[in-house]
Amino acid sequence: MKRCPYCGAEYPDDAVVCAADQQPLPDIAPLPPLSTDKTAKDAVTDAAVLPQPQTGTTVESSTHLMFPDYRWSARDAWKCMGMIVLVGFLVSTAIFALRLHFHGFRNWQASGSGYFSRSLVHYAVELFAAAYFARTETFASFCTAVGLDRKPSNLAWFGVVAALALRVLGHFVLIHGWSKGVRDYDILAFQSASGPERYLFLGPLLLLAPLFEESIYRGFLYKALRGSFSLVISMALIVAWTAYSHWSQYSVSWVAALDLSVLTILQCYLREKSDSLWDCIICHMAFNGSLIFLAFH
Repeated sequence: MKRCPYCGAEYPDDAVVCAADQQPLPDIAPLPPLSTDKTAKDAVTDAAVLPQPQTGTTVESSTHLMFPDYRWSARDAWKCMGMIVLVGFLVSTAIFALRLHFHGFRNWQASGSGYFSRSLVHYAVELFAAAYFARTETFASFCTAVGLDRKPSNLAWFGVVAALALRVLGHFVLIHGWSKGVRDYDILAFQSASGPERYLFLGPLLLLAPLFEESIYRGFLYKALRGSFSLVISMALIVAWTAYSHWSQYSVSWVAALDLSVLTILQCYLREKSDSLWDCIICHMAFNGSLIFLAFH
């Protein structure tokens, strides 16, 4: 029997490609049959001359052989999305129960440290789900799989310019009253708070969202969808997922929905053309950072 190194499905010895992931199945080289005229000592000698693993082979190299190039399929993306939705619901339910029964927790959650901690837990849960379904066993292997271990390319500048142009276009629509804007909680809380803690309200917007969302959405989900679908379909599915995860903005303002959708397509394009995820992260940071600049002018 052959086993697919990606999904674990078993196939007969004559199978060549996995029906689920369309990945080649590893060849099996059985030991030569033991002839009747050979003794047990001869069999041991024959086994000794077979190719042996090279000395110094590490666990990491074995893992790389199991999952070469970290190729995923859409099935991995569907599982990850389902897990994110399920765990997100459970976490939201737990937070609601704590707010309902503990007045101190409700006050702490409204503070800068509480908001930052809640956002960090939210993104960490999604990241762990992505790392699990990406089948990466260490933090370093996950960084390699999603492209965090590579330096930004020249496309990062294109992403920054395009993100800023998109923000200016959306602001132009808002100041002419053609669409209503979205009142971001991060900005409102920062403006109403005082002291150094107020800057913690900006942490999720400027730091956590670009790092975590790009690692999950573009680093894993988009690449997994591209393993099964075309460029256009993969981008459309990521835009739909962005609409789900940012529904509070999509449901309020059409210009916000348009900006986020175009930004998502832009980031998918950067991920398609570059091996470095930092192009997408820098683009995301520029888009979110420009929101703070416009909010105070």
